[in-house]
Amino acid sequence: MILTARLRRHTVRAMILRAMVVLMVIAAAVALPAAAETVRFSTATTPPSPLQKRLAEERGEPVPVQAIELISGELYRPVGEGAFPAVVALHGCDGRRQASDDAFGARITALGWVLLAVDSFGPRGIAHRCTFDVGPPVDRVMDAYGALQYLAALPFVDADRIAVLGFSQGAMVALSAVQLGGIETLVDRHFKAAVAYYPWCREQNFSVPTLILIGELDDWTPAKACREIMERRSTEGAPVRLIVYPGAWHAFNAPRAAPVTAFGHRIEYDEAAARAAWDETVKALRAAFAK
Repeated sequence: MILTARLRRHTVRAMILRAMVVLMVIAAAVALPAAAETVRFSTATTPPSPLQKRLAEERGEPVPVQAIELISGELYRPVGEGAFPAVVALHGCDGRRQASDDAFGARITALGWVLLAVDSFGPRGIAHRCTFDVGPPVDRVMDAYGALQYLAALPFVDADRIAVLGFSQGAMVALSAVQLGGIETLVDRHFKAAVAYYPWCREQNFSVPTLILIGELDDWTPAKACREIMERRSTEGAPVRLIVYPGAWHAFNAPRAAPVTAFGHRIEYDEAAARAAWDETVKALRAAFAK
């Protein structure tokens, strides 16, 4: 009887120990940041225009074909087979940062979505494009559509539920990518929604629901310009929401210990604005992906 009781206690302790190990493994897996896979893909191209075709025929020359560039990005995916909605993320004028992408990838995949953080500068050997005297422009809109086409071909991505999201210069690229009557008329596949963090606003209408998030004190991409354009914009195109955060500066959602000055502009983290903007981002993307 004593031996049987000891065996039972030993068995119970072993079961408890195994259960604790399983829970620890699960907790560790949940706590781990999203693992990124570096992928390479082609920028998108558009077909030659009727004028280009006609001129080539008149001259007896081949129809011009756009050069294809290979760029790269960091791909983050949730656990499971999918098919998952996806987000194309576009960095600012100073290029992508691995730590920021990893943190953003963890948040996106926790929602059950795929993230492709595009690197438009690294593969081209570009340090930054924050001033006008650092080299020729890069067609980042074609990079965004190349990322869209790459994601749409993946078996675990829902090709009809892919959004574009950008920060600063990347936000301006995102808005250009979904401009009504723009490049979206020349491609077969389209974004489902757009989110733009502190872009430079200009007169545009958009083909998909669009969310613009900006700080009231931003001295690089002023909120005033966005407000004025919103007041003047027509009802043409998809709905647009502008949210301005009082007391927030440029890059308000990028964590940093203290404010800094970059290219003559103030950069400052605002935790409250960052949290509120993230909530609005999730809300907008969930609404777009639900359709």
